[in-house]
Amino acid sequence: MDLTRSVRILRYVGEKSNVVDDIVVKEYPLTIFLNDEELVTLLCSPKALDFLVYGFLISEGIIQYKKDLIDIKVDEEKGVIDVFTSQQKDMTSYFMGKRMMTTGCGGGTVFYNIHDVINCRPAEDGLKVDGSKLLALMREFSAASEIFQNTGGVHSAALSDGNKILVYHEDVGRHNALDKVLGEAFIKDILFTDKIILTSGRISSEMLTKAAKRGISIVVSRSAPMDLALRIGEAMNITIVGFVRGNRMNVYTGSSRIDFGDNKI
Repeated sequence: MDLTRSVRILRYVGEKSNVVDDIVVKEYPLTIFLNDEELVTLLCSPKALDFLVYGFLISEGIIQYKKDLIDIKVDEEKGVIDVFTSQQKDMTSYFMGKRMMTTGCGGGTVFYNIHDVINCRPAEDGLKVDGSKLLALMREFSAASEIFQNTGGVHSAALSDGNKILVYHEDVGRHNALDKVLGEAFIKDILFTDKIILTSGRISSEMLTKAAKRGISIVVSRSAPMDLALRIGEAMNITIVGFVRGNRMNVYTGSSRIDFGDNKI
């Protein structure tokens, strides 16, 4: 399924206007059914839908292991995914008090509660990354998005081991992009605890909670972190790095994991 479509627009530049063709990103409603019960509808980019669902389910704590999954059926034409799990849960009581509007693109709705992070263990201290390598990774990450360069309409997320990008996805929503990355890594048995998250969007409390649940210790963005995300980062021993652009970055929490060599003051 195409991720973009061409539209005819009126473009005004300076004192001149012209009718030109432009490219816009498609927004696709995807409804998830869990054990024949409607769970949620996500607005997303129509690609890697299975990874999106896997990531959503592990992020929301609906499944913990691959063995929890019995089957998944994708109907792209209808915009429906049917997921069957080994454990039946009463979704009404499970998500009671957890559905809320987030800071996600388009005012996304997720099943989120700040108390979700309480049961997470603080991230381990083992992973460290060279500052110059982190800048190089973000340059590689930023250059990977042809859709963003053509439209400006998507967010990106990636998983890295500190040397190279292992998993990369784009989506109209930054939460979706991250869930696609987490979902692919989950289904491919990629270990999370020694990995780095790269993201193009703001680092919000919801994004930090997703990282904390997977034991990820470093979250990096070319954008800004939010206040509550920093509080979670401090509590969960997560390194938060923002505004990674060109040859600069801001390290907000967990600076000991970033090695600046002899340049650190």
